[in-house]
Amino acid sequence: MQEEKQEKLPLDAKLLSDAVIELNISRRSVGLYPSDHPIAKESIERAFGYLLKLFELRCDIALGITKNTLVVDEYTLDKRNPVFTEFAASLHTKGIAAVTFSSGATKEELTAFHELLTLKDSPTGTALVELAKGKNISHIRLIPIDFSALGFIEGAQRVGGKGSEVWEEYVYGLLQGKLAGDGESIIQSLPPEDMAFFINSAITEDTEDEAYDRVITTYLKKKGEQKLSSESIERFMTFINELKPEIKRQFLSRSSDYFTGNISDVEKTIKEMTPEGFQRLAGIFTDHSSLIPDTLKNLIDKLTAIKKGSKFEFDLFDQANAVVHDIELGEDIMRLFDEDHFKAYVSDGYKRDLEKMLKVSATGGLKLAQLRDDCKTDVIDRTLSGVMLELLDTDYINDEENLKLVTKLSEFVNILLETGRFEEILEIYNTLKSQALGGRFSRNASSMIEYFFRSEAFITKLVEAFRLLGRKGREDVIRLARAFKLSIINHLLDILVEESDASVRKFLLSILESLGSDVNSYVVQRLEDERWYVVRNMLYLLRECNGRQYAAHIKKLAKHKNINICIEAVKTLLHFKTNDAIPFLKLYLQNPNTELRTGMIRLAGTYRIKEAVPYLTEFLEKKDIFGTESFFRIDIVKALGEIGDRGAAGSLLKVIRARTLFYKGYLEELKLEIFKNLDNYPYDSIKPLLELGIMSKNQEIRNISERFMRENNDTPKK
Repeated sequence: MQEEKQEKLPLDAKLLSDAVIELNISRRSVGLYPSDHPIAKESIERAFGYLLKLFELRCDIALGITKNTLVVDEYTLDKRNPVFTEFAASLHTKGIAAVTFSSGATKEELTAFHELLTLKDSPTGTALVELAKGKNISHIRLIPIDFSALGFIEGAQRVGGKGSEVWEEYVYGLLQGKLAGDGESIIQSLPPEDMAFFINSAITEDTEDEAYDRVITTYLKKKGEQKLSSESIERFMTFINELKPEIKRQFLSRSSDYFTGNISDVEKTIKEMTPEGFQRLAGIFTDHSSLIPDTLKNLIDKLTAIKKGSKFEFDLFDQANAVVHDIELGEDIMRLFDEDHFKAYVSDGYKRDLEKMLKVSATGGLKLAQLRDDCKTDVIDRTLSGVMLELLDTDYINDEENLKLVTKLSEFVNILLETGRFEEILEIYNTLKSQALGGRFSRNASSMIEYFFRSEAFITKLVEAFRLLGRKGREDVIRLARAFKLSIINHLLDILVEESDASVRKFLLSILESLGSDVNSYVVQRLEDERWYVVRNMLYLLRECNGRQYAAHIKKLAKHKNINICIEAVKTLLHFKTNDAIPFLKLYLQNPNTELRTGMIRLAGTYRIKEAVPYLTEFLEKKDIFGTESFFRIDIVKALGEIGDRGAAGSLLKVIRARTLFYKGYLEELKLEIFKNLDNYPYDSIKPLLELGIMSKNQEIRNISERFMRENNDTPKK
């Protein structure tokens, strides 16, 4: 009997939240440190203590798991809390749909449970459950995500279903009426937002009316209940809000029977709802009044009037939003607060004191903007981090207290990672690194650096945080990357080669570039990658990180069959001014492949290779009767302009004097491009061009010619 009573006791929300937080911390600690390490033992001790407190309320604590959400009973834990989402994800990725902690569990079982979750290449789903049984974890029961809960018969499984979207298959099974075994309890663990997402995808025009009823009765009602509870109604409202309009109408229409069976019971249930939930209910029913029975509309109108008349509203920070809704008073009590009764019960002296207390001058009032800024999460976290770091340096704590602080810092660093606060992570790391060199608590600091900051798990999270959040704090990211340097290079290269977003690739390249020549030995190992864009990026890094010592590797790639790799390799050789760079350039300037030749023309201009001028002028003077090489010649003119060799001036003059009956527009465009690229030539070599230019019919050419002659104190001939 005692156990039955315990089963029905509600869980304390804060106690449950603290327990989940400690479970996640202990999971991380077991994954990072040996089980006999002080940090791991301390973390397990705290988590186990919270479980014992929960067992005082219930014999069994069951957590339902979706992709990144935890569900207890019909309540969803805060999806915005990164600790909850991380713990849920750690179980979901192992193929676990629910976990139950039972009274009688030991610290050894909890440690073994975490070891299973953090084990590399561990089995998932049913295989993981069997492994847990083999480790005698009898008081922590795992329920795998298993399709055996779907009683599929021929034709029941969705056509085209891949089987990888597990939750979608469960919802499909619910709509088809094919759930079996624990299917209902697994479905009920889905948060309403996620359930709505899957319903939106699964329901079609051919869906039968009974499918809507099955969702309402299976998902929205507690097992064994005959009617909706206030919590279920609020869950239903959240679910409804996320549905597509037409599907929403269908559900509202089908659900009316649940709200009109016994109107007095319905009224009692709705009164138990939170004010926010009631407002959402009233709003939805008002927006879809044509679907709602008159008895229910009258009830909502009645309760709306009562709730409006029985609440105090006052402004604290924001007059539009700060309204207290959770105090309801009877009409007899409300009459006491009418103006006449107020005077009878409150003396004049007390009223004067109240007025003084409430009076706020325009100049001396509370600076709300500053208060809001001071209460922001990042400000609070920065202050907390600073306090913990200061405590580490004090003489007032013992070794055990220092160990607790170091453990808290490791937990705090994970939170900072999730929000991209890299400057604070670097401050923590540098402080611990300094303490590891000597002092009373050097052992604790060294352990933190060795087992946490240098762990595979931390480095993986760090580079992923760089990828997702790093561009907002580029300088902080670069400083932090330099602090970890050799530990982080391979991980950065791994995500670089897989990244599809060009802007993110550019950012990752800038981080690697900032690490200098240390990256080169890692980069060279990837030069044989089959993906051309990977090799191109590796060549870029060798060039920007002074990898001249690997010129022999680069030379091989200058002969690569892929044109992009070939051009990048020649560019890198030109950058390092190797002896074979210009011969490669000359060779490819004569190549019949237009793309390769164009790339070499641009490189000749970029690196101002005078040896390329004869090849460029030869192409420029070549007759182009059909105008098919117009783009090609403009590139040549630009390259010659970068080089600025006087030997090219004669070829430019020939183009200026040229005449053509065909493609006259193209020729005029080429002439204008010549005048736009004269800045690097000696003045005396281009003077004949300028004298022709001032007589041109093109106003822009005349302006350029006059400017050059004016700047060189030369007078145009009349």
